[in-house]
Amino acid sequence: MSLQFLLRGVSFAASLILVTGAASAEDAATWPSKAIEIVIPNGPGGPTDILARSLARAAEPVFGQEVVVINKPGGGSATQMTIVKAAKPDGYTLGVNTLTQFTAMKTNLEGLFTIEDFDWIAMLQQDSYMLFVSADSPYQTFDDFVADVKASGEVPNVGGFGSIGSVSNVASELATNAAGIDINWVSYNKTADTITNVLGGHVDVGSANAGSLREFVEAGRVRVLGVLADQRNPSLPDAPTYSEMGYDVDTDWQQIRGLVAPAGVPDEIKQKLAAGLQEAVNSPEFKQYEAMAGVAPRFLGPDEYEAFARKLDALAVKGLKAAGIK
Repeated sequence: MSLQFLLRGVSFAASLILVTGAASAEDAATWPSKAIEIVIPNGPGGPTDILARSLARAAEPVFGQEVVVINKPGGGSATQMTIVKAAKPDGYTLGVNTLTQFTAMKTNLEGLFTIEDFDWIAMLQQDSYMLFVSADSPYQTFDDFVADVKASGEVPNVGGFGSIGSVSNVASELATNAAGIDINWVSYNKTADTITNVLGGHVDVGSANAGSLREFVEAGRVRVLGVLADQRNPSLPDAPTYSEMGYDVDTDWQQIRGLVAPAGVPDEIKQKLAAGLQEAVNSPEFKQYEAMAGVAPRFLGPDEYEAFARKLDALAVKGLKAAGIK
């Protein structure tokens, strides 16, 4: 079954649901008058699911309505994106957007989705990518790693979640290209597998986010060589950024999580949504979740988020070229 056929079926089903269950138009003064749904592209238990459920708990008292999280994995985010795109633009159907969707729109989902298909409601957080080694690695710093690769003339193995062209791969390519070295990407199905293989010496260097690495760094089992961010991550304060080490890397390429809606949501409802979400993410409960997850809060409202999305859209092409995809 082709991806296009699958998407047509999902879109038709979503349209039926929306036609039979859609409420009449309402103005911003009465919105919201029913439950708000957050559709995510992953199954239960992962970082995106945990974000959505933490946000839902924090947002319910703000909006005075139930906030329901719906898991719709499949098609590399295609199922979720199709449902959100086809929904009525009334502010009641939202989707979690991640960096993966930007690369997907330039690869396997190219021609099926663009950033114009969505309204960009609010960006909530960033989660920077890091290159790391085992504690017994000879590389004490990123400079050590780069110098050794250049001296040996060999191409090192760098492992991470996802295939060539994945966001983790692109982050690694942007960093190592800035240092003037090539890498051989080793793909793993889970970040946990990446860490296991770095600890076992099966790959030279691994790529992961702070939330996955923190406990291993604190236990003295791995060492972070570099962080793709403007500033050091508060949960790993000893890990240096590439910029402070003198490497010119575009630090916008970080895992992001935000909320989008189908294109066409009235501006008044978009602004009311964004204001409510900002209040929710500033709640003590949500701040506690962010601290435990090791993510960096970064709130952008509709206009700023749309501008940032356009920047990431262009950066995805640059990153995929660095990975040899484009």
